[in-house]
Amino acid sequence: MKNFSVIIAMLSLVYLTSCEEEEPVSLIPDIYTGKSSALKNGEDWNALSRTQLSVDTSRFSIVFDTYSDEGFWRESLGIGGILPIIGKQEFDLYDGNDSSITSSSYGTWIDDGDVGGDYYILDTTSLLNFVEIIKYNSQKSEIEGIFHSSLILENEGNQTPGEAPEKLVFSEGLFKVKVEREWFE
Repeated sequence: MKNFSVIIAMLSLVYLTSCEEEEPVSLIPDIYTGKSSALKNGEDWNALSRTQLSVDTSRFSIVFDTYSDEGFWRESLGIGGILPIIGKQEFDLYDGNDSSITSSSYGTWIDDGDVGGDYYILDTTSLLNFVEIIKYNSQKSEIEGIFHSSLILENEGNQTPGEAPEKLVFSEGLFKVKVEREWFE
């Protein structure tokens, strides 16, 4: 019986020493191909970026998302209806139907990232709403650009009634993100 206890103890020791510490599982999806930064109401703001083709397939969107330290989705700034050209494109108010309108919107997410919070739409009274693609690198299938977006609160979420700012301004926005090569060629 003593030998059996020794064998079990040795096997347990071998098992415990052979176990490697596992990497923590990230809740952030592996869909991002770039990074971006801006000033959000004057404060530093950084986000992960990705692109997606618009419904009409001649335009695309850039999505800028932030996550909590725990990996929960917290913010999403979208710039949609972008033409695949070098140059500045002014925003217009998106009506929900016409994917040929270049526009911007922003929303927050609460709980574990699956409940919508505050939602902002383009402030059409602002004269400074644009995205500008400055550079396209065909070898890396990557674009670089700048943006400025002024937004107004359209729908306040229930998590903090009365605390959402009426206006958000994303200024000095910079992005570098991968795109599909055929969009630009």
